[in-house]
Amino acid sequence: MKSSKHLNEVRRRVPRLDFLARNVVEGYLTGLHRSPFHGYSAEFAEHKMYAPGEPIRFIDWKVYAKTGKFFVKKFDEETNMQVQFILDVSPSMYYPQVKPYDMDRLNKIGFSVVAVAALGEILRRQRDAMGLSVFDDELRLSTPARTNTLHRQRLLADLEHYWGLTPGRAGTALARNLHLIAEQLRRRSVAVLFTDFWATGATMEQWIESLKHLRYKTAELLFFHVADAETEDLFRFPDRPLRFRDLETGQSLNLYPSEIRTDYVRRRREMQQRLQEAAYRYDFDYYAVDVRTPFDEVLSAYLQKRLRMH
Repeated sequence: MKSSKHLNEVRRRVPRLDFLARNVVEGYLTGLHRSPFHGYSAEFAEHKMYAPGEPIRFIDWKVYAKTGKFFVKKFDEETNMQVQFILDVSPSMYYPQVKPYDMDRLNKIGFSVVAVAALGEILRRQRDAMGLSVFDDELRLSTPARTNTLHRQRLLADLEHYWGLTPGRAGTALARNLHLIAEQLRRRSVAVLFTDFWATGATMEQWIESLKHLRYKTAELLFFHVADAETEDLFRFPDRPLRFRDLETGQSLNLYPSEIRTDYVRRRREMQQRLQEAAYRYDFDYYAVDVRTPFDEVLSAYLQKRLRMH
């Protein structure tokens, strides 16, 4: 049980991330209402005049109380979906080094936290449940999905905590922790994973097995592979001797980026291709996202998945 002191701290700290999430969602919806993308939310529903013979359960009685006219919500869903967000908080997720809570220059953890908070705002408006699992070399947090306001405030406080955390030295036990999380999930849950997929201690086959397990135990799996694309995908660094340090082990290496760039990029693309092939084979959604990617793309990926499920 969390103490009242902790809960007061939660209430004091949450509005920042809550405000950011609402701004992201409202900006997204402004464009969405001008597009043909409909049918995903009771909160975002459009209205039309009630026609005799339509189910009266879709009548918006609040609108009737204000106008005296019968309107129905054109796209209304009551699904009570359960979404489990799975967040990698290993040291490599804190790359590149930026100021905490700076929206002008996000690192991987900052991008992931804001994306989760924005998706959580979507869930709040849809009255869906959200939970949060957090891992690095251990499973640090595992909170089941719920809908109540205090639960959501606690999760936002946890997200804000990990966003501003100074990471220590820890590896990424990706496969082991995904297996643990999969065992805790309910069959009808939707799992949404944010990780940079920099992990040690297992083979690619073992990592894919853990993703396969996660997909098997859930209704759907969305995997967001987060990167600073300029440096991690394309390996664009100044062409001079540089020292590279592993954020999780502390090991360092001196080299000229140009000497290994071609081979690095090839191997990076091969890894992404294997993940894409696994997604196709085991029926989950894989998205490679840059920390500069507009959050609209993350929200659209989730909402399109939701539409396909109903």
